[in-house]
Amino acid sequence: MKKLLVIVAMVCAACVSSAVEATVDMADLVRFHPSRDRDRDLIRTTEKDYQKKLDAERDHFDTLRKAYEDAVKEARNPALGDKARREAEDKALKSRDQLAEADSKIRESMRTYQKELQDLDSRLLRQITQSIRKAVSEYAQEKGLKAILDSTAMPYADPSLDVTDAVLRKLGTDPKVRHEAKAKDAAEEKKEREAQSKK
Repeated sequence: MKKLLVIVAMVCAACVSSAVEATVDMADLVRFHPSRDRDRDLIRTTEKDYQKKLDAERDHFDTLRKAYEDAVKEARNPALGDKARREAEDKALKSRDQLAEADSKIRESMRTYQKELQDLDSRLLRQITQSIRKAVSEYAQEKGLKAILDSTAMPYADPSLDVTDAVLRKLGTDPKVRHEAKAKDAAEEKKEREAQSKK
């Protein structure tokens, strides 16, 4: 039985390796896509707009809280007569309800803004992914390739099969940007490892 499993695994591996004519690093294609920086700027700008709106709601909440605290103090004033105390207590209750409503509105706004940001990010990422798939498909057709797989989803892929730079060129990105960023990442990683080893 073990021999049979080994033979099946070898046959599967041979089939996969013969089908893989090229690979791409999908993470790099997304990271260095020409639209990615613009999309990040849009998300940051949208996030700042939402933050301003939330800050305005929080300022309004703080104003209502101060009014509630003042109304409670007034209702506890021992110098008030019965009628004035009842009026002050009614005012404090109304202030409390307004405060609770404002708090609920802030929580709802936070949920809404968070969902909208996630939806925006997903939509922009989907557009980038579609653009990448189109570029990969066109490259495969031009080169007569039968299969291009994502190297990040494979346990191992021969680096000579990698056509990420060619697909980046097709998308309008100079592959030099990718290599410079990778070199910078590697240098920072090395620096971090050295710092950790000194501790």
